[in-house]
Amino acid sequence: MNTKIPKALKIILRQPRKVLTILLPLSLFAMGWWFGLPPEKPKQEVTDGKSEQIWTCSMHPQIRQPNSGLCPICEMDLIPLQDSGGGGIREVSVSSEAAALLNLQVSPVIRSAAVADVSLFGRIAYDERSISTSTSRIGGRIDRLFVDFTGAMVRKGDHLAEIYSPEIYVAQREVIEATKAIRNQSANSSGPVRQTRLRLLNAAREKLRLLQLSEEQIDGIASQKNPSDRITISSPQDGIVVGKSVNLGSYVKTGDPLFKVADLSKVWLVLEAYESDLPWLRYAQDVAFTIEALPGEEFHGRIAFIDPNINPLTRVTEVRVNVGNQGRKLKPGMFVRARVESRMTNGGKVVDPSLEGKWISPMHPEIVKDAPGECDICGMPLVPAAELGFIADTDQKSSLPLLVPASAVLQTGERAVVYIRIPEKAAPTFEGREIVLGPKVGQQFIVENGLGEGELVVSQGAFKLDSELQIKAKPSMMNPNAGLAEAPANSAPEDLAGQWAPVLRSLARLQNASEPVSAKEAITGMERAIKAVDQSTFQPDTLKLWNEFSNRLINGLRISDRQLPKDVPQSARIATRSVEEAGRYLGLPSRTEVPSKVDPALAGALEKIIKAYLPLSKALADDAPGKAQAAAREFSEASGRISLTKDAKFLQEKASELAEKSDIKEQRELFQNISNKLISLVRSYGLDQVGSAYVVHCPMVADGKGGDWISNVPEVLNPYFGDTMLNCGSVTATLSLGEKPPMKKMEGMEKHNHGK
Repeated sequence: MNTKIPKALKIILRQPRKVLTILLPLSLFAMGWWFGLPPEKPKQEVTDGKSEQIWTCSMHPQIRQPNSGLCPICEMDLIPLQDSGGGGIREVSVSSEAAALLNLQVSPVIRSAAVADVSLFGRIAYDERSISTSTSRIGGRIDRLFVDFTGAMVRKGDHLAEIYSPEIYVAQREVIEATKAIRNQSANSSGPVRQTRLRLLNAAREKLRLLQLSEEQIDGIASQKNPSDRITISSPQDGIVVGKSVNLGSYVKTGDPLFKVADLSKVWLVLEAYESDLPWLRYAQDVAFTIEALPGEEFHGRIAFIDPNINPLTRVTEVRVNVGNQGRKLKPGMFVRARVESRMTNGGKVVDPSLEGKWISPMHPEIVKDAPGECDICGMPLVPAAELGFIADTDQKSSLPLLVPASAVLQTGERAVVYIRIPEKAAPTFEGREIVLGPKVGQQFIVENGLGEGELVVSQGAFKLDSELQIKAKPSMMNPNAGLAEAPANSAPEDLAGQWAPVLRSLARLQNASEPVSAKEAITGMERAIKAVDQSTFQPDTLKLWNEFSNRLINGLRISDRQLPKDVPQSARIATRSVEEAGRYLGLPSRTEVPSKVDPALAGALEKIIKAYLPLSKALADDAPGKAQAAAREFSEASGRISLTKDAKFLQEKASELAEKSDIKEQRELFQNISNKLISLVRSYGLDQVGSAYVVHCPMVADGKGGDWISNVPEVLNPYFGDTMLNCGSVTATLSLGEKPPMKKMEGMEKHNHGK
């Protein structure tokens, strides 16, 4: 069978190498082109048509709807909610692979007792209270020394020295002669004579008593026939002679010191503590210590005194510990290594749970008993350990401080920054946050403000995350305001600006404070006003800025509070800087007029009027004209109790007129007059003094002219439209905060549509 071979194939068979040289590059190019094509995208699953986009109203940001449409309050078109990612302005996200390469590790913020071991050094010293000095009560010459060197052990009554003195000879002669006169007097001696001789004898014996002779010694002298010209000095107590001021043959005058005798059954431990150790030390605290000369033994004592002065050269202060010295093992001058275990509460108070139910001597802390009584040393009444501050608060959990690893904290000056893990995000996402630190406890810091229990802080790799923010020109540790645009003055949203005034009023009070007490009250008022701000209606961008700067504000106030009571002006400057910084970036004012002094009686009357006003407002919001008439009558009666005659008359007349109206439209017109007057009175005479009082504004009242009313919570229940537009309006001012920050419930808020 003959098969005809194509001519092209014959050429390939004759010259295969040449053909392969041409075809091989073409084949490789075709293969590279094929594999370099992008993979075909998988087809997306068909959804049920619902979108994850949230829609809101530009006038009523509390509205959240899953679909577009009209606002249920004002019927404006809803707009997409701009979500810039959640978290905060310091947020940074990394991939799981990057987190592993960066070796990021997190640790939970824990609430636990802050236990610190404070190591101190010191020496054993004599207890100054147990040193007795023997002095010469008569002039003379040291004729004999029974103790002629320091360090000798003596007991009470042992002879120390013998003094030759002509004066003692005369004193003894008087006793001997007076005793003989009484002994030899006849039975016929008269009464006055007997009394005179007895007085002479008592006077002579008293002279010897004043020379520190005991009754036994005086009786011995009285029984002698001839007086002696020498007197013996005895030891006043058991102990060791630690001082000898005379030698054999020395002449002494009355009052000259002779010997010092120290009782070593109790000694002092004198420790040196640095300034950083002082927060952990306090009176009556147990101290454990060891001595190299006595290996294997541990001794204990209690702190009795902390020197209030710091040595300007060594920068240390002395801490004195009372120690019992059974067996006289502890010798003055011994070198000591001491350890103090301290437990600190949330308020920075050192406590000792072992002293619960105990009673302590206020002068001698080593005296601790289970029941009330008297101190065995000084006889003072014992006091409960709780009165000395050794027992934590009743709520043990709240008294424990928050602790974070020291490695998690980035510090620069007075500022401290940590990074926390945002658990809601799938990818590893972290947020920087400024906090206020307390003392350092070993390898941990106490956190005074800025974190909550259970939050996860980056304990390793925080500086790497901070560097990432610096590269992205976002706020970081070194530049907290990087990338933030300063807002124009007074451009903050109404829902934030309306709650800002109490902060400024408290700041004005702080700036004008002259005493630490009033400054402390102003700082407390500022912090309370900041925490009372209702954030439920904030847009995401506003919420992020507020979370950042409100935290900075509170941190600044905590630092400001630390300046009290030593420097009130500096405290005010720190708080002012914090408020000015927040105002620049939030568009809030940083200054206000100084609040005028409020008459407590007038403020109290206004508070009662507001309480009578609120039922009237609620009745109109509920579209209940009958209830509004009844509430107006009670309001009219309450209005007459204020001392402002003209204003009281105005409120009474308008309320009485409202009570006569049955048409709710006419009632609402009169209600607006009442509201305007009452708001004006509170601004003039009751700012921050009438409980909870917020000004709420609705721009659609009076054909678009707007209308205000007072609410005791920062929420909108519109009395001018009732059910038609119940939630139309916004809080525009805070006149006063109540005892507790108000809480606004957003969940379950009813939605009302306009009437057609």
